[in-house]
Amino acid sequence: MASKIQAINAYRPRIVHSDTAGEDRYMELVTQRTTLSKGVVRNVQESRIETLTGLLLDGRRVRTGGSTYYLSIGLDGTYSVKVQANKDITNAANQKGAFRGRIANAENIGKTSDELVEMWNEEHPDDLVE
Repeated sequence: MASKIQAINAYRPRIVHSDTAGEDRYMELVTQRTTLSKGVVRNVQESRIETLTGLLLDGRRVRTGGSTYYLSIGLDGTYSVKVQANKDITNAANQKGAFRGRIANAENIGKTSDELVEMWNEEHPDDLVE
């Protein structure tokens, strides 16, 4: 018997990520948009990481303009860094037609979890979600 989560994961819309933009490409784009050299941008980025780390280890949330960083702790005592994107970034991503990437199962956008389970059950009669 399949699980509801298995069925939903099989049919839910998801972004198909292309290759990761590397640090060199990031630096190239930043230097094209500013008067800063690649070395200066790299130095600022390294300083930013050190500063963020120090403030997070003080137990502070850090708002950088582009995002807000904060620590969370799991039941086992391990920490993880959470990032909350600036609303302008989220709003830009949600503008109709703005996304230029590829979405797997795009035809299922707007369907409910129950509809996705129904699709699973139709296509997997020997492994139904109950």
